[in-house]
Amino acid sequence: MEQTSTITHSFTQFEEVIPRSFDNPPTTNHIYRKDEAREMNRKGFILIAIIIPHTFLIPAQEEIVIVQFDQQYELFPTGSLRAIWDLTIVPEEGVKSMLLHAFFSKKAYVKDVIVSDAQGSLNSRMISKEDLPILEINFRERLSPGAEYHFTCDLDVWKAVDIGETEGSFVLLTGYNFPVEVLNITTTLPEGTELRNFFPSDGRVSSGRDTSVSWTMNSLPAGYTIQVSVSFGVLSESYADTLFSYGEDLYSLPNLENAREKFEEALAVYQSLNLQEKVDQCSLYLDRIDGLEEGAPVFENAVELYNNRKYSEALTEFEEVKSIYEEHQVPTDEIDGYINHSKTYVDALTELQRAEIFLEEGNKKEARDHFLKARELFSEVNDTTMMERIDSMIEQVKPEPVSPQRNGIPRLVVGAVLLVVVIAAVLVLMKLRKPVPVYTKEEIREEMRQLKARFVYGEINKKEYEERLDELEKQLKVQESSEA
Repeated sequence: MEQTSTITHSFTQFEEVIPRSFDNPPTTNHIYRKDEAREMNRKGFILIAIIIPHTFLIPAQEEIVIVQFDQQYELFPTGSLRAIWDLTIVPEEGVKSMLLHAFFSKKAYVKDVIVSDAQGSLNSRMISKEDLPILEINFRERLSPGAEYHFTCDLDVWKAVDIGETEGSFVLLTGYNFPVEVLNITTTLPEGTELRNFFPSDGRVSSGRDTSVSWTMNSLPAGYTIQVSVSFGVLSESYADTLFSYGEDLYSLPNLENAREKFEEALAVYQSLNLQEKVDQCSLYLDRIDGLEEGAPVFENAVELYNNRKYSEALTEFEEVKSIYEEHQVPTDEIDGYINHSKTYVDALTELQRAEIFLEEGNKKEARDHFLKARELFSEVNDTTMMERIDSMIEQVKPEPVSPQRNGIPRLVVGAVLLVVVIAAVLVLMKLRKPVPVYTKEEIREEMRQLKARFVYGEINKKEYEERLDELEKQLKVQESSEA
């Protein structure tokens, strides 16, 4: 009686659908019952079973060699795949025909099937056993026992790949009851994805228009079970935009460590999608994070010096931070504020020191001038404490009031004489081409500075300040034109 030989083959990672093994032969609860098996033996069928998901192996009654088995899987973003099986086998003596059964998971759906050999297409149909979809292919009675027989099977299978929002995976689990001389497996990743990991590690990765992983295995013994798997990241611009937005929020907190992680994840996707503008945006933020992390210890030390009123030392540290920030394209507004305040404090303290030196020397006029300059500088940084301290010092150097002269020439006579002198001077100046200035330029500018200080201190009102300032500016112009 003709014997039946069995090849088993299974792939992907869904729930087990047909629990068979070497130790547990088929029972009446399985797809093929004993009476069906006897009927197949009588007719001399060879059964090739392809299972989704887990492998099972049925004891072989006759040996057969699979000369070559090429498996190509093209994965799609929808979770479907296209499988092309290219087999070359040697039929047993006395076997006149073959029947191929491919079992699929309940979750899978076989949309299209094309099976052909050298003589054309083969008959195929979808049947169901215990609610499981089964592909049945009839090879017809035209086989030459002992000769190599070659055929292909082209399948379009839905829901065979696990693809999530950010990553996907494909696991192929195959088992064979007969020796396989050469087994080639190739998996091509879906469009818009990037390879992450694959197993076994001896697979070969090719990248071009499509990325694929392939394995070649030789001289596999009967009963050998093989598992290969790939995982890949889903390249989504919208998902990368979400990562980028998270990065910006973390950067503003600032939570630089986690912000860096989000920007690096977004950068990898943007680079894979060749979105150069967004690549540049991520790179800018990553560069700024580098600068902020490098400048952080220097900035903290500078702030501590500033708070301890060591403004000269703080200024040096802040300028170093500014240099780091500019190198890494970090905005320097905050640092510029600290630098300006530190410079103002340094200048104000310098003026205050000069005033105190002149006061010790008894030069109250110079001391007063420098006190007023220091007070003006402290007012720029709104340091009311130092302004009040200087106010108390200025009280010590107020000019003594001039008492009226009781004896001597009456004030009226003196005033008349001065008026005559002034009128005479004006007449003389009018006759000259270049009027002689009453003050030198340096004296005029000094008077303008003192006038401003008197206004800031509150000794004169705004109207008096503006009128006198206008006179001094006119005198300065006259002096400058006379020297021209």
